Formats: sequence, structure tokens, C-alpha cells
Amino acid sequence: MFFALFAAIFESSLASILAVDYGSDWIKASSMKPDVPFDVLLNKDSKRKIQSSVAWKDERLFGSDAANIVSTISYNFLPLV
Repeated sequence: MFFALFAAIFESSLASILAVDYGSDWIKASSMKPDVPFDVLLNKDSKRKIQSSVAWKDERLFGSDAANIVSTISYNFLPLV
């Protein structure tokens, strides 16, 4: 019985954690894995912060892609989501 409890506790300590910070202007994400230092995740532009905005054109756009298109389709843009 003790061995099963110990194995369950040890196995659960090898899990990874994803942390997401939803701010009003920016979103940040980080991950923590066993035996790996704290890591801040990067977006496709290799930046640590993602702008908190959404826009629709032919497809749904997020972050800096949505902020760049606001001048052409301001009616389909949601800043500070």
C-alpha cells in the first residue's frame, strides 16, 4: 500500500505546468518542466509578449497581426480582449 502511494506521488511530480498571464494589454505564457529551468514561451515573431487583441478578416487574427490590420477593418477589431 505504501509503495503504491509513493509511486503515485512521485509520478505526479514529473508533470509539466503551463502558466498563462491574461493581462488587459498583453498576454504572456511560460512553462515549467522537471529538470528544466523556468521558460517564457515565445510567439511566432520570437517575442515574449503577445498583444491582447482579436480581429476578423477572411480568418481570425490574434496579437500583432490583429493590431496591424486595425486601420483597414476597424469595425471587426477587438482591442484589450
